[in-house]
Amino acid sequence: MTVTIYTNYLVVSYNVAYSGSKEELAKALDEGPIFLNTKEGSSIFINPINAVLIEIKDTPLS
Repeated sequence: MTVTIYTNYLVVSYNVAYSGSKEELAKALDEGPIFLNTKEGSSIFINPINAVLIEIKDTPLS
């Protein structure tokens, strides 16, 4: 799935490896900051307090 984070200063997208659904990820972000692994092998920390908008999209498996 793809997570796009919009802040006041930039827009960044990540292809994340998350085993749950979009709804489960949204709920986790609603509860606070989370660590996610990307499909490229790195880790990212998402703090929803700093984001203006977080968009979560399903993407086909590759």
